[in-house]
Amino acid sequence: MTGKVPFLVKPEPANRGQNACSGGTIAIVDDEESVRVAFARLLRAYSFHPQTFRSGPEFLQSLSSSVPACLIVDLHLGDMNGFEVLRRLTLMGMTIPSIVVTARNEPGVQHNAALCGATTLLVKPLDGNSLLNAIEAAMSTTGGRAAKGQRL
Repeated sequence: MTGKVPFLVKPEPANRGQNACSGGTIAIVDDEESVRVAFARLLRAYSFHPQTFRSGPEFLQSLSSSVPACLIVDLHLGDMNGFEVLRRLTLMGMTIPSIVVTARNEPGVQHNAALCGATTLLVKPLDGNSLLNAIEAAMSTTGGRAAKGQRL
């Protein structure tokens, strides 16, 4: 993508910012600056605290100082793909509710996302409400496999 925002933000006038999930730190891992900026802007509008990362290694290194309530990770990163980021989280013994975002909905992507522990797979372009709904679902899921990030 070249400078385009990958989704249309269509915030509803609903009182979404007052829900129990708002206020959490959300990590955004995407190698495209325009995506990171757009997602962060949307999340701040709904009282989340976004932290942005350009790469998988940058995000993984940050975990030594803080762990986010939720992770949004692009599937196709320049250094390691989103699935590898999720696999490394598992190897580290971490269970962070995770949303995989991709522009290419190829065969097997949804299955692989579930195997890697993603709670949701979203395909670009996406609207803001889809992302917010996925975050709310990921952060509010309790019990069983879903609490470990396998909502797919």
